[in-house]
Amino acid sequence: MCEILKDTIMKIENQISRYVFITFLIVVILLSISIAVITYRYYGVVARGITGIVILYLLYFYGRYINMDVSMNTMLLDTKKGKYLISAFMVPLISYWAVAQICEMVLFFWKR
Repeated sequence: MCEILKDTIMKIENQISRYVFITFLIVVILLSISIAVITYRYYGVVARGITGIVILYLLYFYGRYINMDVSMNTMLLDTKKGKYLISAFMVPLISYWAVAQICEMVLFFWKR
């Protein structure tokens, strides 16, 4: 009888800790969303600058992850040249947008 009671208590404690953790996650997410809204409303330049930094990091991570060989011989011999052309168009475009946002953020702080 005592063993059954211990198992029941442990199950209840596990459920309570699960509910507490889920509640804590919901509170953290709501806090994050409210901070994001306030920050973007009053300091939109800073939010876009941080987004630019994250985008540059993700572009760097993406470049390392796909491990695209960019030697001229590889590009000429590959039958699917479209991926190189798309990358040659998109990466500089997105990189410029990200760097422009970062520069605007730096100038925003510099002028203050």
